[in-house]
Amino acid sequence: MHPLLSLLFVINLLIGPPAITGKQVGKGKHPSVATDPAGKVHVVYGQGGLIYYTCTQDGNQFAEPVRVDSLPGLHLGASRGPQIAATKQSVVITAIDKAGNIWSYTRVNSTGKWQKRVRVNDVADIAKEGFVALTAGPDNSYMATWLDLRGDNQNKIVGARSVDGGKTWLPNQVLYQSPDGTVCECCQLSIVSQRQQVAIMFRNFINGARDMYLVRSSDGGKTVGKAEKLGEGTWQLKACPMDGGGLFMTEDGKLSTVWRRNDKLFIAKSGQPETEYATGKNAKIVTTSRGDYIVFQQDGQIWGTSPGQTKPALISTGGYPKLALMPKNKVLCLWEEEGTVQAGFVP
Repeated sequence: MHPLLSLLFVINLLIGPPAITGKQVGKGKHPSVATDPAGKVHVVYGQGGLIYYTCTQDGNQFAEPVRVDSLPGLHLGASRGPQIAATKQSVVITAIDKAGNIWSYTRVNSTGKWQKRVRVNDVADIAKEGFVALTAGPDNSYMATWLDLRGDNQNKIVGARSVDGGKTWLPNQVLYQSPDGTVCECCQLSIVSQRQQVAIMFRNFINGARDMYLVRSSDGGKTVGKAEKLGEGTWQLKACPMDGGGLFMTEDGKLSTVWRRNDKLFIAKSGQPETEYATGKNAKIVTTSRGDYIVFQQDGQIWGTSPGQTKPALISTGGYPKLALMPKNKVLCLWEEEGTVQAGFVP
């Protein structure tokens, strides 16, 4: 046996088999996932220029994927891809084309039909990096945020709200601009909400440091407070790490974050200092009454921890994992693997 194969065989014996046997959801890449107030999980992913949607009530059986649209020049790959959020009344998807326009798709639950796409950005061709994040609020409202080049051709954090289930979008607002001109240009940003509480996490670029920052709103995203840096350390870097980390908000408005600095992942909770977690990238986090569920990517594999675990365990092969919190503290993981979207419960 080749020495490398022998080494891999020994490693597999030591770490054991993957903890999740994935179930194929569809053929594509970069899934995004959201849980609606009734506990139903909604999934969107891309395949070339096509956008697909599916859903599951129990996390085991998924509906036959539906093609939502064919979007020429769909941004897809390296954490870029369609995003999804859901309320009791609707499901909304956002996607960006390579011209730099953000498109919104609305599915009205009472009819089960997807409506024709509408543009979210009110200045054309300004989201060329392809990163957008989406969250659902109360009363069938939504908020999107993205990297935006308007005005000075420098990336800034811009947002827009919809108060009619994604059918129309209010005027865009510049939420943050780095004092050095641009935020980190190639990292996915995150947005989460509970009722009127909204939080946005992004990687900044100040004095050569690419550190994670957070802005919060207490009025549904109409206004945001001062940007605050996460963690005590800093990351001087002359290139973009293309890693935006993970963000979760509990029902009482407390935040859990996981993010990368150098090759290390760190966890930070509301009002608490950072804690070094593991070596890896592309991490996501969900906080339950039992504790934290965390997944991340390392060398073509997905690793993670559940409440009570002290060391990460192998979950599956693949990359770009996402988490969805379901009723009874069940946590569903979705990821991409060899051109397919896979799903399974985190043990």
